[in-house]
Amino acid sequence: MTQQTSTPALSVVVPTYNAARYVQEALASVLAQDFDDFELLVVDDGSTDETARLLEPLAQDPRVRLLRNERNMGLIATLHRAYAQCRAPLIARMDADDVCEPTRFRRQVEFLRAHPLVGIVGGAIRFFGNIPQPNVFRFPQAHEGIRPAMLFYCPLAHPALMFRRELVDQGLFRYDDAFKHAEDYHLWSRLLLQVRAANLPDVVLDYRLHPQQVSSDSSARQYEASLRVRRQMLQEAGIDPTPEDVALHESVILERPLPRADYLAALADWLGRLEDANAGTAYWDAGELHQLLRGKFREAAQRVGADLGALAAAQASARYVAPGEAAAAAAPGATGLRARLKRRLKPLLWRLSMMRGR
Repeated sequence: MTQQTSTPALSVVVPTYNAARYVQEALASVLAQDFDDFELLVVDDGSTDETARLLEPLAQDPRVRLLRNERNMGLIATLHRAYAQCRAPLIARMDADDVCEPTRFRRQVEFLRAHPLVGIVGGAIRFFGNIPQPNVFRFPQAHEGIRPAMLFYCPLAHPALMFRRELVDQGLFRYDDAFKHAEDYHLWSRLLLQVRAANLPDVVLDYRLHPQQVSSDSSARQYEASLRVRRQMLQEAGIDPTPEDVALHESVILERPLPRADYLAALADWLGRLEDANAGTAYWDAGELHQLLRGKFREAAQRVGADLGALAAAQASARYVAPGEAAAAAAPGATGLRARLKRRLKPLLWRLSMMRGR
């Protein structure tokens, strides 16, 4: 196999495991990028299907390096192995069942070159596959908005990221096995304390949904691990949440209001205590945190069909509802395919912080 002799500008890492159904389309989208100064490291993690055979023809492309684990090592070990072999100063991640937008690498490389203080850049993603129609999700673009958003979901889509190789060299870009099933989420919660991140506003990746991704058992373990990450962030921000606090917070994430008459008042109190604690620690940007919590409270109010005018006048909730907002919040049962898709896909956002199920 012919290898590149000069150092490429970008290393692209694609781990594969029993991905025969999708891997050719995924890798074709990498090789067809309008930015071609890259090496592609494809690591087959001991697949037992046709994946290895399908990868063999790619060896004719001088940009491609095929690696194979003699046994299934799991995604974490596979990624650590691949990162250690990357030669470029920038590294892009992608999964073997997704599809890159044709201009993804060029746009992300240009952004990192123009913003030397940013260490990680992602972008919007488009869900497709096991849904009636593709649906786009955009994330906070600036670092100050990304960090507090992690309280509710992961605003960095792991397979859509590009980051600086120096983060690996410095030992910062390592997944922690103590947070198995939420390794990504935990990594971002630690890494973003030291490294600035950003998201491009445009779609950089089509994220495929299919039934084989996450089992119900794996999903439960992912959620439990994500709870531990959120608790750690809250404690660092200066607040040790009680079980009642956790229930209120998770009700927003899961979009399941608690069956209590004072639900919105209790939620407003919890969000207010969170902000008050942050005022003492400056863990998050205060303005970005307030705008985020204000939006989350309004969504919760709409979910239960509350009167926003009354909430704006009530002392308990006035902090999160401005006078003059709509007098009545529409219940979330809005008709239309797009609204139904949004409700279905929203819980998947926190799953983007996890490793795809094996």
